[in-house]
Amino acid sequence: MGKELIVVIDVGTTGLRTMIFDSKGNEIGREYQEYKSYFPKPAWVEQNANDWWQAVCSTAKKVLKKTQIKSSDIVGISVTNQRETIVPVDENGEPLRKALIWQDRRTIPECEYIKKIIGNDEIYQITGLTIDPYFSASKILYIKNHEPQIFERTYKFLLVHDFIEMKLSNRFITDWSNASRTMLFDIESHNWSPKICDQLEIPTEKMPEPHPSGEIIGELTESAAESTGFPEGTPIISGAGDQQAGAMGLGVVSPGRLSCTTGTGTFLLAFLDKPLRDTKKRALCSCHGIPGTWVMEASMFTTGSVYRWFRDQMSHYEKEKAKQQKRDPYELLNEQAAKAPVGSNGIIIIPHFAGAGAPHWNPYSRGIIAGLALGHTRNDFIRAIMESICLEIRKNIEIMHDLKIPTNEVRSTGGMTRSNTFNQIQADVYGVPVLLSSTEEATALGTAMLVLKAVKIYNSYEEIAENIVKISQVIKPNPENHKKYTKILTVSKKIYELLQTHNIYRELSEL
Repeated sequence: MGKELIVVIDVGTTGLRTMIFDSKGNEIGREYQEYKSYFPKPAWVEQNANDWWQAVCSTAKKVLKKTQIKSSDIVGISVTNQRETIVPVDENGEPLRKALIWQDRRTIPECEYIKKIIGNDEIYQITGLTIDPYFSASKILYIKNHEPQIFERTYKFLLVHDFIEMKLSNRFITDWSNASRTMLFDIESHNWSPKICDQLEIPTEKMPEPHPSGEIIGELTESAAESTGFPEGTPIISGAGDQQAGAMGLGVVSPGRLSCTTGTGTFLLAFLDKPLRDTKKRALCSCHGIPGTWVMEASMFTTGSVYRWFRDQMSHYEKEKAKQQKRDPYELLNEQAAKAPVGSNGIIIIPHFAGAGAPHWNPYSRGIIAGLALGHTRNDFIRAIMESICLEIRKNIEIMHDLKIPTNEVRSTGGMTRSNTFNQIQADVYGVPVLLSSTEEATALGTAMLVLKAVKIYNSYEEIAENIVKISQVIKPNPENHKKYTKILTVSKKIYELLQTHNIYRELSEL
């Protein structure tokens, strides 16, 4: 008997990885390839969808060559992805323009229009989302308003998952978890909302057919088999959005657990067995990767990306030193952060470098650095970045408490968790144990779980999680540090509120 192997294609914001897992969740191999983002204007972000597909084909062939597995052992292929990103395609699946990426902020006028004709209350009740440039509907509306010829020619508006699965299977489908991030999807009926689509004049026939995650939706076509090296006829399983898949890969398949993934942004998800609404619209409700369940989610746009900004713009010395020592520059920055005291000697950073997501949902908000003095060091500043990320997450954990969602522990993953200093800051700020996954690739692991269930290797997601989700470390909070961070959080909240109340963020955006 051969092995039962799963292929996961993880289409991130900066690059794509193709990974192979066995039926016990062990990673057999991976290959990664970055692609370019385009910035026509400072707050506009686009990508070429064909670059994603080229990266699939390249990484697939490389990982097959590296692992030397038998292609006949592959039991299924699924896709996880950066969400909210939208690309219009024709009937042949060819992109009609570059994709508008989730980070793109050009659609503030479209959001104001949606607020005017539908209203935030109606949008939130139907879709579980608040009106923000982040979500796909405003991007589709932008194309309709500014590029009407492309809108007319569009056969389907596809999310990243949808585009890749279309290239694999020749089917134009989406999954509930991704569809629930478009601001056009009814999260209770699991279908496109006629009311919203009609009012925005976006025909539902221009949207892909929604399916639950973890469903066999087709087979690998002959053309896709030639391009990737995977065997023709391999089952293609509907995947899930990266954050829902990541929550599954961390074992968030039942109440009481929070998943926290910190990469470019941070995403905090809690399991729900029925949809829930926050009357203040601070946290959002979306469909989970597990059909018939939901997640309450808080999305923070710029967290790890602020650390990356500091590395790229302010850390030339560390980058050169890291090159000489054949190390990652982040390792040197992490070492410096560890030398600074709790509270960073009074530096407080508001990490809204590209607007604020949950709990503020303020596209005008910007980054603030407060408390600087001549005696401060780089060590203080680097640690303050880490603390700012965790304080922003804590704001949203408090909202989960307000909503009576049990939060016994935080299961954490993502690039930032490579730092022991950051992980201890997390526990100290949140005041609950932080559990680290044995794999950083929780998103890919969660997607592999969808395949394992679809091809009936396991009977339930609880059984899968029990067998393949592994925790490597439990970090407990320091009570004294937690008290100090609670005081710092109070000041951080006051800084934001003061600037917001006096309309300073809007005035800054107009300069």
